[in-house]
Amino acid sequence: MIPIDSLSRRRFLKLTGGVAGLAALGRTSMLGADTPVTIGGRLQPKRFTIDVHMHYNKAPEYFPTLVNLYRERNAMACVNAFTADFPAVAEATKQYPDVVIPFARLLLDDADILSQIDRLAAMGCKGAGELRNPRFNYDDERYFPIYEKIAAKGWPALFHTGIAGFGALGMPRMRAEFLITIAAKFPNLQIIGAHLGNPDYEEAAEVARWCKNVHLDVTGSTLTKFKGNLRRLKEIMWWEGPSQHSASDTEYAFEKLVFGTDEPPEHLDVVRSQHEDMFDACVVPESTRRNVYGGTMARILGIKVRD
Repeated sequence: MIPIDSLSRRRFLKLTGGVAGLAALGRTSMLGADTPVTIGGRLQPKRFTIDVHMHYNKAPEYFPTLVNLYRERNAMACVNAFTADFPAVAEATKQYPDVVIPFARLLLDDADILSQIDRLAAMGCKGAGELRNPRFNYDDERYFPIYEKIAAKGWPALFHTGIAGFGALGMPRMRAEFLITIAAKFPNLQIIGAHLGNPDYEEAAEVARWCKNVHLDVTGSTLTKFKGNLRRLKEIMWWEGPSQHSASDTEYAFEKLVFGTDEPPEHLDVVRSQHEDMFDACVVPESTRRNVYGGTMARILGIKVRD
């Protein structure tokens, strides 16, 4: 079980006189050896970050903006694009391999999806997602050959879970509960449930608790919705490790989160600041924060964590 710090980062800074107090105490569990930087209006360590949830935009300045902002912040982005647009992402990966990680946005009901996956792999694709709007439940056996091929490619798969915008189809078919079937059937497939199942948070959290190959991102409206009560996330992500109600190898709940924005690149600082507020409210230790921001996805994608 991962120990939980007894003080929130904000309270700790007040009690110790800020960064100087941290340095004097020699506490590397909070700031490590990084030089603190101001992000989103607050002081944060300059942690290595992988944004697992970034949608490609055809605007001419999209990649220059993404690269300038993310490179300065020691961050990378899993940029997903539909198959027709994927060549632009593949080309950007060649130009900016330190920032862009190419993901494919797949439509599960496309008749040629299996051949699409092969073509995308040949162009260097590293992951699938965001998968959404299926005609059938995510765990319908009709989709199993797709998941089998994705797993065989070694790609993680990002599934939309929960509410979709007005006019979008499939919310009842995109419940996080369906991921548990996929996780059990395809144990080598690394699954990410986007949006923490919003609004069915407890359901998504329980799936992640029991499935070693399921992680969750907290993108979308959740951190805005919970702004006045971020401690609520601790009630949802309630477990601290194995217990009589969990498997013997159960991970601390917040280790099951991975960082994503689902926003334009220029919103990175705001989303990181929202995550810091959540981590402070839920007293999440620095070692876990580093895994959420980049360590876990680096392991899944085979990327070296940068200092």
